[in-house]
Amino acid sequence: MKHVGMVLAAGASTRMQQPKALLMMRNGLPLAQYQHDLLKQAGCAEVTVVLGCQAEFVSTRLTGCPVAVNPAWKTGRLSSVKAGIRALQPFDGCVILPVDTVGVKVQTVQHILDAAAREKARAIRPVVAGRRGKIIWISKTTADEILARDSGEGRLDYFFEDLASELDVQDKAILNNINTPEEWEDIREKPSPF
Repeated sequence: MKHVGMVLAAGASTRMQQPKALLMMRNGLPLAQYQHDLLKQAGCAEVTVVLGCQAEFVSTRLTGCPVAVNPAWKTGRLSSVKAGIRALQPFDGCVILPVDTVGVKVQTVQHILDAAAREKARAIRPVVAGRRGKIIWISKTTADEILARDSGEGRLDYFFEDLASELDVQDKAILNNINTPEEWEDIREKPSPF
């Protein structure tokens, strides 16, 4: 199977007060670059970073990251996922990782890809202690269904509600959703692989 990945980084990051994609990791990489490299290391053949707000400014600060620009980013995450799907085709499956889901382990993504290769799932969402993670894998069939949807139709999470198979993992980072400078500093102070 050809697995690809996308890092969703199109939002305005108003509460963060700067583009989340450019938050600096301890190793000196911008967060979007770090997430891109994580998905590549886990086994995704191609990875693109989906940008929207301040796309030109952000893209010039990312090195070696293919970028897909979503001009309709204000309409919501569905439009960004569509932009990523279009940029990455053809593929058999795609990992969708929000840029602010920080600290996910390479082994967790590999576990998701292994499950996708074994199962005939339309989507796989990892769960930890019964809580659904922010990262998700989708099949080509599901990607095509997303492309056919009207961008104005509800939240993407509702679309996956009954569609995704759940996969138990031990990685609590799949729940992360960093939105403020305080949350960013808090997570950076914790012992972590990044």
